Amino acid sequence: MRALILVHRWLGILFCLLFAMWFASGIVMHFVPFPSLTEAERIDGLAVVEVSPGLRSPAEAAGSVRDAGRVRLLQRVDRPVYLVSGAAGVKAFDAADLSDAAVRSEALALAIAVDHARRRQINVAQAAFAELSSHDQWTLSGSLHRHRPLYRVALNDEAGTDLYVSSATGEVVGNTTRRERGWNYIGSIAHWIYPTVLRSRAGIWNTTVWSLSLVALIAALAGSLLGILGIRVVGGRVASPYRGWHQWHHLLGLGCMVFVLSWIFSGWLSMDSGRLFSTGALTAE
Repeated sequence: MRALILVHRWLGILFCLLFAMWFASGIVMHFVPFPSLTEAERIDGLAVVEVSPGLRSPAEAAGSVRDAGRVRLLQRVDRPVYLVSGAAGVKAFDAADLSDAAVRSEALALAIAVDHARRRQINVAQAAFAELSSHDQWTLSGSLHRHRPLYRVALNDEAGTDLYVSSATGEVVGNTTRRERGWNYIGSIAHWIYPTVLRSRAGIWNTTVWSLSLVALIAALAGSLLGILGIRVVGGRVASPYRGWHQWHHLLGLGCMVFVLSWIFSGWLSMDSGRLFSTGALTAE
């Protein structure tokens, strides 16, 4: 019993602010999700493909990439391009001669972003190239790996919109606004412990969050056991041997016990990544 008390007390003190942050930031996430380019925004920003007799066939484009699994024809501001997805990623080819069509200039990236924004009726009067980077706070998703590095274009419109252009394909693959960025610092970034310096190192980030969740689970389990063992039945009614704030802590802890344990336990399992349970992959990831 003494060991349980010490474990719950000191881990509780260490993790109380983390628990509060997880709850509060989770509420924010329900109202302002992590910034992304929605499917509706992506489609609204697309141009109609200009098909001409001189374009090569999709089959010819597919033959340019080993194990090609998907071919798309995209009308970019500079020319129509084939986007061919294969085992090694995605590549862009000029639809006329199948030459490499990757984006290698800031000017082209800016032109692509401006064209996309105009089609979505966003003010582009003050649009400017911002930077070329592999990762920043808003482009940490693994789904963007095949597009890195990314060109960030600041539209400098009223909403503070930033667009991200893939260097591999020339597609606009990211969209953030000032409001989304501001709220997500106290929402998703806090909740997922998502600072760029940590999240850009996927293995370290995963281990950090998994370990914190495990210790938090141990703290909650210790408190749950103490709460159950501390129950007293007086006159047929469940009572607490504590008084004052300790009594409130005891009774509220029992009332929230199932919710808190299932919440932490499910979060911990979501970060398992093959430590205890198989991921279903044929080889280790």
